[in-house]
Amino acid sequence: MMRFLRYSMERGRKIRAMLLLNGQLVQRSMLVLDLDPLKATVLLGSKKEPVTIPLADILSCDYGRGDHGEDD
Repeated sequence: MMRFLRYSMERGRKIRAMLLLNGQLVQRSMLVLDLDPLKATVLLGSKKEPVTIPLADILSCDYGRGDHGEDD
């Protein structure tokens, strides 16, 4: 999971994630802006306001739609 979070932050690419938001299990695309050992600051979907999410609430990650992790 950390690999995908770092990938998003370093390359500026959206990833797909399963999250616990307000006690609900949701799948969202997100762009990681900042990452530390306990939390990530992300842009969820097309929203313009950053959100800080505890890493414990990020359950899984994968490449975003149309992205296969190849270099451009």
